[in-house]
Amino acid sequence: MAAKDYTFAAGWANIYLTKQTKPRKDGLHVMSTDRRPLDEQEILYVIENYLRMYCANNDTDEVTVTNDSKPVFKMILLDKKGGEQ
Repeated sequence: MAAKDYTFAAGWANIYLTKQTKPRKDGLHVMSTDRRPLDEQEILYVIENYLRMYCANNDTDEVTVTNDSKPVFKMILLDKKGGEQ
């Protein structure tokens, strides 16, 4: 199975890496049984890497996450060297 066949999906209590399914007749997707929950370290790794790439590409040190144009939270990059000594 190729990586392009998988996606992230939010469940009731977890975020999953799951195989993409074809939409039902009503257009909705049902989560595949071919899935696994992401652990906390994996989620934080994705968030940290997104923050680092966004800040580098936009010459900033913060990202404000919005929902319907309303701020939800702000991430600030404090360690600009990524833990390098």
